[in-house]
Amino acid sequence: MVSCIFCGVQNPVHCKYLDHSFVSNIVERQQQVGIQDPILNYTCSLLAAVKYNSIEADVEEEDSAEGCSKNGNICSCMCCYYWVSRRKKQRLVPLPMQNLLWFVRTLTGCEAKKCDSRILLRLVKTIIIPGNTYAIFFEKCELQGMGAIAEIHDQEMSVKCMQGDTVFCVKQHIARLWFANNGKSIMLPHRQATDLLRQC
Repeated sequence: MVSCIFCGVQNPVHCKYLDHSFVSNIVERQQQVGIQDPILNYTCSLLAAVKYNSIEADVEEEDSAEGCSKNGNICSCMCCYYWVSRRKKQRLVPLPMQNLLWFVRTLTGCEAKKCDSRILLRLVKTIIIPGNTYAIFFEKCELQGMGAIAEIHDQEMSVKCMQGDTVFCVKQHIARLWFANNGKSIMLPHRQATDLLRQC
């Protein structure tokens, strides 16, 4: 079974095999500026395991018949690959699951208050799939809430197909989840949280 190193989706329909250095450069740049979070640490562990396994495979068998080149042994789904590669020239490239974790916990994204709604919605739907290895980094109530958000989205999209324009804002739904998980506090950490909850 193959899974995306960035989002954990298993056996992606369309995937790209990446060079080890493509991902390790992203991770190293984050480490150099002192970013510490569980997603980054987990990605480091995955990279170390891939490197160890590729060394073992090279020792056992000089030419692999699996179809993966020696340089391309890390799988990424195409959505994550394009999302990360578009940001490759930035000084710090956020990992997709970091984006989701940080937004669910703080309602701000990795990229200076911006957070792409399309990637958030896709990650919300991906994280709730049974067997996703990144699910361990989210609280049970967060996963249940994201499952409910995915259901609401599916229902609204089926109604949209029948009736016309319905706008689904995943950020507002995550803001409601965050608000409920924080005891519906009147003290909000920043302006973006206030704006998102005001729109709900």
